[in-house]
Amino acid sequence: MSKIIQPKFDLEIIGMKFLGRGPKASGNGPGWSRSENIIYKCVECGSEMVASHNDYWNCECGAMHLDFDAGRFGSNFGDENILVYSKNGENENTEFKNKSSLIELIGKLFRKKIE
Repeated sequence: MSKIIQPKFDLEIIGMKFLGRGPKASGNGPGWSRSENIIYKCVECGSEMVASHNDYWNCECGAMHLDFDAGRFGSNFGDENILVYSKNGENENTEFKNKSSLIELIGKLFRKKIE
């Protein structure tokens, strides 16, 4: 088990909700979420990556990395040292049973912005 590293920066990101650490915080499944509403942040340097990133990626300190072709994502410090955030303040575990519920949700979101 990896040592939990405490970040040297503020955990709060304006307009985002901190969900926790590691893959369990990103969704219900055993792996990492690939949602465009999820952000992963390196606990060491604070670099941020959108979960839906579709290319190779390394954070500034080199600890957090994505090998897109091999389907590998993680941190040299252990997965529990990747901070997980949601752009809209909600975990992306919501499943839409049908198209009409998605359309209804989109309508509610746009009404809030207009009002």
